[in-house]
Amino acid sequence: MKNLTMTFLTLASFLATPVLAKSGKGHEHHHVDAVEVPPHGGTLRDAKPFKAEAVITGDTIKIYVYDEKMKPIKLEKDTMAGEVEIPKKKPFEIKFKKVGDYYEGKASGISKAHRYDLVVEIKANGKTVIADFGVDNIDK
Repeated sequence: MKNLTMTFLTLASFLATPVLAKSGKGHEHHHVDAVEVPPHGGTLRDAKPFKAEAVITGDTIKIYVYDEKMKPIKLEKDTMAGEVEIPKKKPFEIKFKKVGDYYEGKASGISKAHRYDLVVEIKANGKTVIADFGVDNIDK
């Protein structure tokens, strides 16, 4: 009798699982915000109240600045300051110049570095914020 009861309970639990799953009871749905795709294929970072995208090709860096809804913001300044930190080397500054709707600068040697940090100071809409990009050139 005990074996029959255990068999019945086991069978009942297997049969009840699909019913509970379809009814929505027994589990919850968790909604995750969509991942934002960088419009120019670069690396996107939050720099509240802005977002910044770094597009790096060789030693050339382009920085695009967006609002929180990913709309490009008007670049008020003609230049932007930045710094590159390569491990075991002295950090060096980069001067970015406005080119249309982005800033562009050159950082000699970053294309050969395996890892480095790129930090830029964004000044827009009366605010000054920092965007920090940790870059891994894993294919080097």
